[in-house]
Amino acid sequence: MTDGSSPLLDDLLAALERDSSKSQPLLQDPSQVDSELGRDLLDVICMQFLAIGEALKRFERQWPGLLQAEFPSVDWKGAMGFRDVIAHQYFDLDSEQVLLICEQSLPQRIAAVRALRQSQ
Repeated sequence: MTDGSSPLLDDLLAALERDSSKSQPLLQDPSQVDSELGRDLLDVICMQFLAIGEALKRFERQWPGLLQAEFPSVDWKGAMGFRDVIAHQYFDLDSEQVLLICEQSLPQRIAAVRALRQSQ
């Protein structure tokens, strides 16, 4: 990896951590999804997933295959693809699916990006 990765990884980690933080109230009480606050939180979460997907696509263009080689158990393509789903099918999103991704995928991605930053 060459210079220039640190700001991108910093932005990526910030978005991942923000999603993790913002999803906690909804994961603890899924009934909040139908409230105005719950919908606002979902909007924030989805916006961050857009940013995450864009950052991952940019990272992949600059360092092709690095993420998959270093962290093969993480579904990086799925993360990039989810950005496209949000961008093009926003009104068809299932809030349960979004929260499932937050619960099951974010911790692994956060750990991977932290490890990558530390290895620089």
